[in-house]
Amino acid sequence: MNSITVINIKWAEIQNLITDYLVELGYKNDGFHNNMMVEGEPYIIICNDEISGFFSLGTSWDNGNMLRALYIIPSKRRASVEIFNKLVEDFHIEAALVASNDAHFVGLAFEKMNAQKTSFEMQAFNFIYGLPAREPEYDMNCLIEVSPCDYERMNLLTENQWEDSFGDENYTFYAIKSNNEILGYGSIGKLNYNQKNVDVGNFTLPGHRRKGVGRSIIINMSKIAIKQGLIPVAGCWYGNTESIATLTSSGFIPENRIFYMRFC
Repeated sequence: MNSITVINIKWAEIQNLITDYLVELGYKNDGFHNNMMVEGEPYIIICNDEISGFFSLGTSWDNGNMLRALYIIPSKRRASVEIFNKLVEDFHIEAALVASNDAHFVGLAFEKMNAQKTSFEMQAFNFIYGLPAREPEYDMNCLIEVSPCDYERMNLLTENQWEDSFGDENYTFYAIKSNNEILGYGSIGKLNYNQKNVDVGNFTLPGHRRKGVGRSIIINMSKIAIKQGLIPVAGCWYGNTESIATLTSSGFIPENRIFYMRFC
């Protein structure tokens, strides 16, 4: 029997643990995964008087408590099952958001699901960068960085897709134009506590879809990120077939899945 306690803490105070976690994941997870983690409450795990990891606690889709991330230091994993079960019991955790490349968390969560005879849902894809098979239909010369004074117009045209990100210094937005007409928009978003990845996104205006605009945006956003020494990643909802097609045609590889796993 191990002595296990947890302490609520600030994200900035556990940067070293977060970095170790991202290294283990291979820097392959997108902004959705990152945001879900940092929007939760962070706790460090103390096992037998030693810091043994951290977890993020937030609200589930069913308005219960949900684990949004769990990292236990490899040398402390002999106590993993005991730690996990204690967290689930003490915090009345009903669900977990788990990435498929987080093998340790996946194993613990599926083991709990098996014991509880519960189910899971496919939540999202995480895509990693890959070289496109062909060049974009609209090259870098078609890009114009969006000025803050144009955010209101952009927000209207993109169905509020980036509404919560305007004014966030981690985000840069671009319009893609041809013949002085806006065809769509793209974004590059730096991830909190992750110095290597950026999330790339796109929105093609309805009248210009199926013309290669979306893939052009993704390819060009990726080129900008790579020039800055960053690794582009992307994601989309599991059932969004159009976004999946755009990303794969841009060279991106659907490396990981995000699972929504229920424990009750």
